[in-house]
Amino acid sequence: MSFARSMLRPAAIVLLLLILVFSVNAAALAADSDPLDFTILVSPDQLSAPGEVSVSLNVSNTGAEDMISPVTLYDPDGNVVASFGDGGSYLLKSGENCTWNGKWNVTQKQLDAGSLSFELRYHLTDDTGALAEVRRQASVGLKYQGEHANLSVQRTIAPEVVRSGEQVSVTYELTNNGNVKLNDIRIQENVSKTAKTVKTLAPGDKTTVTFSSRIGNGDLKSSATITYKAAGESKSQTVKVEETVIPVAKPGLKFTLSTPSEAVNVGDKATLVMTFINEGNISYSDVTVTDPKAGLLASGISIPAGETVTAEKQFVLTESVIFKATANLPNNAGEAKKQTSNELRIGVYDPEKQLLLTLNLTADQDTVSHLPADVRFHLIVTNNSNIKAEKIDITHGKTAIYTIASLEPGASVTLDRDARIPKAGQFRFTATLKDTLNNEVKFESNTIHIGYAETTPAPTTVPVVTVAPPEYVTSAPVDPLLTQGRDVLRYVILGLMGLFGVALVLFAVSSLVRLNRYRKSKAAYDHLDLAERRDYTEPVDDDVFDDDVEDTREEDASEEQVKPDKKAGSPENATLLPHEKLLRSAADDDAAKAPTQEDMPSVDNQGGYRVSRANAPAAPQHEEPDDSQDKGDDASPRHRRSSRRMDEE
Repeated sequence: MSFARSMLRPAAIVLLLLILVFSVNAAALAADSDPLDFTILVSPDQLSAPGEVSVSLNVSNTGAEDMISPVTLYDPDGNVVASFGDGGSYLLKSGENCTWNGKWNVTQKQLDAGSLSFELRYHLTDDTGALAEVRRQASVGLKYQGEHANLSVQRTIAPEVVRSGEQVSVTYELTNNGNVKLNDIRIQENVSKTAKTVKTLAPGDKTTVTFSSRIGNGDLKSSATITYKAAGESKSQTVKVEETVIPVAKPGLKFTLSTPSEAVNVGDKATLVMTFINEGNISYSDVTVTDPKAGLLASGISIPAGETVTAEKQFVLTESVIFKATANLPNNAGEAKKQTSNELRIGVYDPEKQLLLTLNLTADQDTVSHLPADVRFHLIVTNNSNIKAEKIDITHGKTAIYTIASLEPGASVTLDRDARIPKAGQFRFTATLKDTLNNEVKFESNTIHIGYAETTPAPTTVPVVTVAPPEYVTSAPVDPLLTQGRDVLRYVILGLMGLFGVALVLFAVSSLVRLNRYRKSKAAYDHLDLAERRDYTEPVDDDVFDDDVEDTREEDASEEQVKPDKKAGSPENATLLPHEKLLRSAADDDAAKAPTQEDMPSVDNQGGYRVSRANAPAAPQHEEPDDSQDKGDDASPRHRRSSRRMDEE
């Protein structure tokens, strides 16, 4: 291993020299065949601060042939100079030149680099006639006069992936690339609540600042804001460091051993396959794999997060070997873990002691006419090896058929087995036994196919039947009288249905009329003013007329004009409803039974009043108090209202 490493460095040096020589020769060939001359001038070429300069470019075709494609001019930022030629491109003929004059804002970065470069891109044909792209740059030197501040920052996170509860360090390397001293450099890192400060940093010097934090169950995010002041200036300048994630370690590495063949013959090569399946977010580098007996199996293996890596090792084995490897796993979480693989056994056979069995399978029929069917299988098992085979298990799929206790070299055993097969298909038997290395080996018989076909019945003679000639039947004519009667009956039925509909409508209308009358009758009965008793000798309760005190004399006079009574038999009575007639008759009877004026008691001084009908002679007047005299000889409105109510009752 050390010899290989010692030879690697000289080989790399030789390769680099060859590449350099080839590049120089290619550049010389390109220069010889390139017909363009590209020059640049800048004014002024000395600056004390970033600013604008005048640029003059000249492109000439010094060749004897015209350019096959236009040349395109690009500025120092890699953008096409649109004012050059036609939209940034120009096709040069032999002996022709093209100039461009413009302005350019020189940046601090270009001042620090000390040069300003423009680029031409075009195509030329090589010796084979193929079209190749050529890029030519024209550069001019810039001199910086004056002071400028420039702080470069580089961040390092260790470890890159952190296990939960462990510490992570974020280190910033600060370099003063300017020509003035930097003061009060302050760094505020997201992983820490406390900022750190560098008091001063001379030009060309560098320093480091480290922040530490303990990670929990979630990822950390690192970002920084750095401020500083150039010597002699009061204004601070700022540098931003973009955010990056520091993930929590989630290991998920699986290390297994496998082999294409678990048994080889003596002197043959055995291949050991080492497989690493990394399902976590931890990356491993410079991994080594060792075995207690075989020694170093592999080294220098890199296992990135989320990937699968395999390595192989070949051995020439003379005896059976059991491998159980251990992997040393340095990772980007700052650890060096170890993991042990599974145990793998590779057997080595002696050809003279290798088992070899043959199984020959036949059946008494290859086609059955019904299912399930009974089939007899005939199996011959032969031991073609040089050693005795013992405990041979004969199976069909997962069904055990028979076990042969032992079989001498060259001997055969015949097995006949009757089986009922549920369906047609392929059939194969398997012999399983252990070899001298106690490994399980299997031998398959040939495959036979048993098909299914229904039995074809014997043909029978079909008698010839004489077919009778067809009889033609003419349909009877339709009687026109019957058709006419059927039409008349249809019209009659339609007319009856119309009459029934009209009758139904009339019935509904009459029902609505009767219902309306019934409602009126019920309403008339409900509005009768029925008193508990009628006593013409008792004084009228004043409370009955409290709501009529405000009636006027004109209303009382109009109310005293009582319409003449109408008998039940009168024409006016003929239009009354039944309940109205009944009420009118009752009112007439009450009027007939009412006492005359001579029978009515005279007015006393104790609050009694005489009730009279509207058509009766006026009752004698009696003296009233002063307030009644003002109203005239007629009875008071309260008396008249009482009289009218009595009449209505």
